[in-house]
Amino acid sequence: MSDSIQPENPFLTERKPRIMDIPVNVQVVLGNKRLPMAALFNLSRGSVIEFDKKVGEPVDLMANERLIARGEIQITDDGRLSISITEIVSSAG
Repeated sequence: MSDSIQPENPFLTERKPRIMDIPVNVQVVLGNKRLPMAALFNLSRGSVIEFDKKVGEPVDLMANERLIARGEIQITDDGRLSISITEIVSSAG
């Protein structure tokens, strides 16, 4: 076998900028709760649903419904919610 340098794959180098422009739906999951349908129908203004995570626990960052990272909720100077990434989730598996 030779240690010669392989030429770059033109497909990857030409397409990469296009791939980076594909929109991805990003969501933050605060917690999960499984409810029976009857409980959903009984919800009204003022109803409270308790989720599985506690205040201060990392939230899940999802991209196109796949877990990609976890982080902490923060508030920006102008009052918007943001996430500080604390863990990148491995794509293996």
